[in-house]
Formats: sequence, structure tokens, C-alpha cells
Amino acid sequence: MHNFSFQSRWDTWMAAAALALLPACSDGSTEPIGTSQAALQGANGISADRVIDSQWGQGYCARIVVSNQHPSATTGTWSVALDVGPGAIFSSWDGTFSGSTGQITVTPQGSNAAIPPSESRQFGFCASIPSQGIEPVVLSVSSDLPPMGGGVAIAEYKFPAAIDAMVSPDYATELWASFYRPANLEAGRQYPLLVFMHGNHPTCGTGVNPRTDNNNQYATTGTCPANYVVVPNHRGYDYMAEDLAARGYFVVSINTNRGIHAASGSPGDEFVIGPRGRLLLRHLERLSRWDSGAEPTPPELGVDLLDRIDFDQVGLLGHSRGGEAVRFAYNEYRRSGSPWPALIDSPVSIRGIFEIGPTDQGQNGQRLNADQTAWNVILPACDWDLSDLPGMRPFDRMMSIAEPEPLSKSFYHVWGANHNYYNSEWQLADGNSGGITGCIDHEELFDPLENGSPAQRETGRLAAVQFFTANVGAERDEAANALFDPAFPFPDVPYRVRRGYHPGGGSADSLMLEDFINPTGTSSYGLPNTTGGTIAVDHTPLSGHDPSLSGAWIHDVAAGSATFFQSNWSVAGTGFDLTSYDTLDLRADRSWGSDPAEASFLVELVNADDTRSSAVAIDEFLELGPPPRGGTTLPTARIPLSSFSGATLASVRGVRLTFTTPLDGNSLYLANIRATRATTEALAASGQLASVASSAAPPISLARAAGTSRPEARRITAGNAIQSVRRSGADAVELTLTSAEFFDLRATNLVLTVGAERSTAARHPNGDLHTVQFLLPRAAFDRLAAQEPVTVDYGQGSSVAWDFGHLDKTALAP
Repeated sequence: MHNFSFQSRWDTWMAAAALALLPACSDGSTEPIGTSQAALQGANGISADRVIDSQWGQGYCARIVVSNQHPSATTGTWSVALDVGPGAIFSSWDGTFSGSTGQITVTPQGSNAAIPPSESRQFGFCASIPSQGIEPVVLSVSSDLPPMGGGVAIAEYKFPAAIDAMVSPDYATELWASFYRPANLEAGRQYPLLVFMHGNHPTCGTGVNPRTDNNNQYATTGTCPANYVVVPNHRGYDYMAEDLAARGYFVVSINTNRGIHAASGSPGDEFVIGPRGRLLLRHLERLSRWDSGAEPTPPELGVDLLDRIDFDQVGLLGHSRGGEAVRFAYNEYRRSGSPWPALIDSPVSIRGIFEIGPTDQGQNGQRLNADQTAWNVILPACDWDLSDLPGMRPFDRMMSIAEPEPLSKSFYHVWGANHNYYNSEWQLADGNSGGITGCIDHEELFDPLENGSPAQRETGRLAAVQFFTANVGAERDEAANALFDPAFPFPDVPYRVRRGYHPGGGSADSLMLEDFINPTGTSSYGLPNTTGGTIAVDHTPLSGHDPSLSGAWIHDVAAGSATFFQSNWSVAGTGFDLTSYDTLDLRADRSWGSDPAEASFLVELVNADDTRSSAVAIDEFLELGPPPRGGTTLPTARIPLSSFSGATLASVRGVRLTFTTPLDGNSLYLANIRATRATTEALAASGQLASVASSAAPPISLARAAGTSRPEARRITAGNAIQSVRRSGADAVELTLTSAEFFDLRATNLVLTVGAERSTAARHPNGDLHTVQFLLPRAAFDRLAAQEPVTVDYGQGSSVAWDFGHLDKTALAP
């Protein structure tokens, strides 16, 4: 006679209730709790998708849907590798299971062995678990069908979490990533490697279409609460990774959920960028060991990686905090005294870095650059997580960094794009639930009520594919860089992009002519500049840009043929020899204002004898309409020097800008005037891009009426409470705040403001995002008045703020 405990009886009852639903589950009519793992795909078109149908405190029931995209039917030998961890399967159906715990293999039964093309079959199981939140993981899927030509295989590797002092000494982290490759590998060929990293986001979600990610328990425990699933943050870039794998790349997309998302940061690394970057290097170390044969390749990857990875051709892609993290990894690997070159079996050459809406917080006061490699950043014009577009700043800095060879730097300012929807797993827009999208004065590429945007993802796919095919791989096509170079036409697509470009290299590739680094009225070469007519030109740091960037603010202009600004680089009778250069580059932008008309001015070169070339209208090369949301990015105009008839290119002493068109109360900003050489391959001269065929994005409207003011942050006042105020040691006070609306994990940190005091030292106990605990230094607490207002937001530009009323200092617990 069995003596079942109360918990065992409860689990058995819950399992029976779940099993009673299985007929409905098996035909797909029951709404699942959610899918926490997107489909893995074998080399022969077989994919496996995991669905959790029910959960209770000590167990779950799940289905694996096996689909066949091969043109032939399976003959009955497909298999799926699963890891159920410490769980124990106590009931299963429609599959033959090799075991009941740990890593197991499931093969079909007779009823579901044959899967016709474009159809699916499924099997299921229920398991008991020792602690709440443990979920099964699909490791790989395969069948007896031959590999599909041009297809892509997707698998995952995941190792147990552990404290890794080199990555993060405070939290357990894990090596977990999805791996994408061509289905057919050529004998003896090494493949270029791309490594992706996502940004900061909750790790547990609930519901479907959309899934609401409002818990972070997995970050510290490796489990999620009942009725939650693990958020597969790393699978949000499948749309890029699969395309690139089909073009001959190995792609590894890293999951940083465990440990990394638990940390609150430190004074020198508030956004936990260092641990992210070092985790990426750990993945490179493990990949190199599989490639060298020092360790066997995990069988779930479905291929032996021995001597298969070309570490001389590596590219990195990062989104949000992941963008700055891949930049950190690049710099950490190159740092003098870095341990990573010795740990990684093969020397690594990172040929290109692609970032999407990145942070730029820096490390211990040092900002990170991407010099000596190709670099591009997507700046989403409707980003309301990082509304000040800090990804602009590395471009600003790198304009002035000399390199031994020209490796282009560019920005790609996408109108209508937000922060979140470049990751297909981030299913809620980053504006706010009050209906604010972050798009000011132009139309969205997304519907904030939909859980993602195919149109926005297409902007990222096109750019990523072009960038990596141009810069990474022994067989790269450098002509694809034309997408980022304003010297070439932009393709006919239903969205608008403003482009900034710098060819990189040294003065032989990009000669600085004017950077406005000297006081107003003095050129960068120490000579007096010249103005005529009614015009004001002030040399000034430019708002929203890196502090290292200076520019000219041109305002109070009375238009006319005699109204001009002239930058002088050499004294009369002398000049610079520009015969070895191809273009005159300058960055310019218009101020935001009520007038939607485009600004314009004429550009002339000034010869040594003070004669001038023919005039070129800037609007032939650069649109100077109102910038979206009022923020200047200073896109680049690249004017062929051959356009300036009458210029004596062997001796040019200055450039003149003449303002014949009224600015109608607006002003202009200028920066970085350069003479540059063309570095994009001549093959791109026709403006034709490498083939990137895909379904067309839906048509959109590109403009709204100008003059919309920036909306206020949505203020949350109901459901908020100051739960407790207590001492935390001798030097700090802990404030615990709760809200009915969860505190999302974003690219920026939460900021507590109490009166005039601020704190970003925050944590969410047990991963509960409805609760946040802040530490306030005791000295700051003592400076507060008896009653002070308490708010929480995401800092400057935050789309949302929580009001908690007033803090009563007498509430401090003894």
C-alpha cells in the first residue's frame, strides 16, 4: 500500500485534470499557456516547437509539435532530443521515450511516424518537478530525409548555470544560445561566424498574443512562476539569423537571461555591460574548443564543428544593452593584458560590429568605440526606451579617430521604428500603454496594439544582411556597403532612412577641413572664418551628441546672395591639395520647428586666389526637413568634388555656404566637414545592391503635419504604495515600493527621486516586477525634509512615471 503525501496527491490530482484535457490539447483547440521556445529546425526541413499546455505547483503537461517543410514525407524515423532536467515524466502519449528524466530522445509511434510535406504531428507528456518553474527544453530535431538545398538548420546548446568569476562573481550565469547554419555544409570549408546578443528584458512571461513579460524570477533561480514561461529573448532575431545562415554564415544568438538580468549594476558599470561582454567571450571560448577539437561538439548541434569555424572572419550584432556589450567584448579582447586571447583557442578577428538602438553608458568613465573595424548602428526614430539615441555618440567620437586602414563607420536612422520591435520576442511596444508611440511628426512602422512589426523587422533584416555580407567573410561583397553610404542612392523601399557615414582610416582617407573646435570665428586651423550679410554662426557643443563633438549653430539668417559663412583652412595664396580625394563630406541638420519646408543652402569651394567654384545646392545630396521628434542626428552629405566646376583642387583654401533660401525662423547645425576618398567598391557605383529579395513591406505614410509637441510621460498614480522604509546597515536606507503596474526591465535603469535626492540602486525581490527596492545613502535620507514627494521613472525622456505621494521620514523602521 502506497503512502502518498499530501503534495503527491495534489500533483496526481492536477495531472489527472490536465490529462482530461488532452484530447482537446492534441487537436490544438485549447489555448496554451504559451510557447517558451521557438521552433528548432533540422537540416532536412524538420522543426520542433514546444508548447506548454498546463502548469501547477509541482508539474506541467507539454506538447512537441513536429513539422515537415521538406518536399518529401518522412518515413518514420524522425526524432527529438529533449532535456527535462530534474523533472520526471509520469505520463506520455504518441511517442516512444528513451527515458523519463534528464536528456532523452523521443521517436514516433506508428500513428504519427509519417509526416507529409507542410504538415505536422505531435507528441506530449506530463512531468513532475522538484521545484516550481522548471521547464523542458528542445535540444534538437532530425529525420531520415536528405538535407534541403539552401535550407537552414537551427539547434541550441545550454549548459548548467554556475558562478563564473570572470563573467559575474555575484550571480550564476549560463552558456545558452541558438545556433544557425546552412543545412548543407561543404566538405573542408570553414564558415564565418556571427554572434548576436539581445538587451535587457524580463525573463518570464505569461499569456499569448501578446505574451506579457512581467516577471524576472528566471534571472536568479533558473525557473519561472507557475503559468509563466521563460522568455526566449535570444530567439527574437531569427528573421536575421536564418537569412544570414542561408547565405553561408554560422550564427550564434546568446541568451543572457540567467544572472545578467538579475544584476543592478555598479557605480562603474550601471548597465551591466562588462558581464554581458565577457559572457560573449566565454561563448567564443567554447566555440573555439569545439572547433579545435579540445572538446567534442555537443551532439544536439547536429554537426561536428571540428575545424569548421573561420575565426578570422567574425562579426558581432547587439541590440540595446547588447549593442554596447558587443562593443565591450571587442575592446576587452583587444585590451593590453586581456586574458581572452589565451583562453580562446584560435585568434579572433572581428571584422564588423552592427548595433541596434544601443546604450552608451561607458565603463568606469571610459566610452567604448569600435575603431579598426567596420561599424554600423540603427537609430530607431521612435525609440522611447532610449529616446536620446545614445548610439549616435560612438559615431560622433569615431569621426576623429585615426585608423591604419579605412573601415567605414555609419549610422542608419530609421523613421517609424521603435526600440522593442527589432526583437520579435519583445511583444509590447516601448512607448506606453497610454497610446504614446514615441513617433513625433511622422508615421509609425508599427501598430502599438500589435505584438511586433514585420515592416520594422524588414528594415533591420535588410541592413544586417547588407552589412555582414559586405564586411564579414572571406567571400564578402564590399559593394553591399552602398546601403550605408550616402554617395549612393537609397533603394526603393517604403520607409525613410537618414544616413551618416565616415570612411574611416587616416588623413589620407578622410582629411579634416573644419570641426568647429576653436572659438566662434576661428577655423580648426586657427584662421579667421568669414561671414557676410546678416547671419549668426556660433561654435558650440551639440545637444544630444557626444560631448567631444563641436559644431556650428547657424541662426538669425536674412537670406540673400551675399549672406554666407566661409571656413578658411589656409591663408590667401595657399591651399590644400584635394586631388587625391573624391568627395566633400559634411554633416548637417535643421532645427525642429513648425515649418515643414526643407532648408537649403549653396556650397562652393574657395580657391587659393579667392576665386570660387560653381555652387552646388545641398538639397541635391541631403534632405534638410524637420528632424523626427526634434532630435538632430546630423546626417552626411557626400558631394563629388567633380561637381565643383572651376575648383582648383590642387589648391583649395576654404568652403563657402551661401544662404539664398529663407530659413523661416529655423536654424541649421553643421559638423565634420571633410575631404574623403571613396571606399565603397566601384561595383556599387550603379546603386545596385546585392540580392536581398524578400516580401515587400506594407506601404506607409512618411510624414505627418509638423509642429506636434513632445507628449508628457504617462503618470501612474493608482495602485502605488510605499510598502516599507527601513535601515540597510549603517550607511543606507531601503525603500520598498509596490505598484499594480509592473516596473519593466528596459535599456535604462529605474530612477528613484525623493525630493532632491536620486538613486538607481534597485532590485526586484524574487524577480517580482511589481515590487522594487531602492537603496538611498543614509546621508541623502538625512538631507530630506520631513515630507518629500516620491517618484520612479527611467530618467530623462522617460515615457512613464510612477507617483507614490510623499515619504514620511518618521516611517523609518528602527
